[in-house]
Amino acid sequence: MTGVELDLSQPERKLLEMARALRSVEDGKEIKRDIVKQLRRAAGPVRQLVRAAIRSAPSSGRGHPGRGIRSAISQKVQVVAKLNGKAVGARIVAKETTSTRGFTNAPRRFNSSAGWHHQTFGDAPEQFQLGKPGWFDDTIAARKKVFRSAMEDVVDEAARRVARRVR
Repeated sequence: MTGVELDLSQPERKLLEMARALRSVEDGKEIKRDIVKQLRRAAGPVRQLVRAAIRSAPSSGRGHPGRGIRSAISQKVQVVAKLNGKAVGARIVAKETTSTRGFTNAPRRFNSSAGWHHQTFGDAPEQFQLGKPGWFDDTIAARKKVFRSAMEDVVDEAARRVARRVR
């Protein structure tokens, strides 16, 4: 393990402390499940905006049989919420697209300004393609304050709920 320190801001620290306190509460597991559901629900609007951003990417070239790459990437955008370990909170992630024409890193490549090369059938042996750089990062960055505010509201509500149980 490297010597990197984890710097938790106030809401993350509060959530981590609350998750630890839930271990001593009688119905702590049920409360944890509810908190995770609320965290996912709070991140839902940002997730939908990220999915819409990739679906709105321009499409060029000829059609092909099978599923479109943009819809496959869109479907792989998920909210991951955790209350254990060091990575407490909610994150929006784009999982790998293993089943889409062998293009495993499609979400990362579409977000990158470097683009990628791929094989073609016809005249040119290989072609360069550029996705929609920033579709993931820029969409989340633009909504970061709203996303963080929603997460803090969930944490505050959960803290009040735990405080009522402990008394």
